[in-house]
Amino acid sequence: MPATPQLATMQAWLQERQYATPYHWEQTGNDEIEYRLRSEIVLDLARLPSSPAAMPPRLLDIGCGDARFAADAGRVARVVGVDVSHRALSFARGFVPAGAFLAGGGEALPFASNAFDVVTLLDVIEHIPDANEPHVVAEALRVLKPGGRIVISTNTDRSARELKHYRHYSIARFRRLFDGCADLAVVGLIPYFPTLRFWMQVPVASRLLRSRIRRCPAERGHVVIGGATKA
Repeated sequence: MPATPQLATMQAWLQERQYATPYHWEQTGNDEIEYRLRSEIVLDLARLPSSPAAMPPRLLDIGCGDARFAADAGRVARVVGVDVSHRALSFARGFVPAGAFLAGGGEALPFASNAFDVVTLLDVIEHIPDANEPHVVAEALRVLKPGGRIVISTNTDRSARELKHYRHYSIARFRRLFDGCADLAVVGLIPYFPTLRFWMQVPVASRLLRSRIRRCPAERGHVVIGGATKA
């Protein structure tokens, strides 16, 4: 989808409109199941400790939204969040008072180099215009310590397109986001709502009786989550 000023304005409006409520905190049913599974995968790929440590790692969540993930990560890490939505940040500060939340985009982060042990971009990179995508990834790596972990999640080109997204990723393009990093691990996730192509291939009984939310190989995922180490 080519980026134009009109498209950028509309997408920014859609994003801000979503935060009329702290909608990540209001999820129920399958949405909650999917969120929990994604967060479990992210925390695993980030290699965060399973219990609080004397010196908790420092985590930056770029595009933190209303801080639902930051709240989970904050149990074992010192969390800093950045987001362009002032509405989202107002919710974040209320729900996660122990975190630090700043307004801004990922293209120019107001942090020193090598400042964080973990950097996450969760369902964020698809909202970045093509021209800015490499700058956001470069900034994420700049503020990440050598040996630290970067974790990115996004939609793949198997999932239905959304107007607020600039692109969905092939697995090959997604892997290129981690160029220069080491020890890359990629996990696929099949969320609750599939594409029409999937529905046409699945027996009716399975559609009705079996929860679809699960991990899968990256090549089969509608969402993909990757974690790698800064060299």
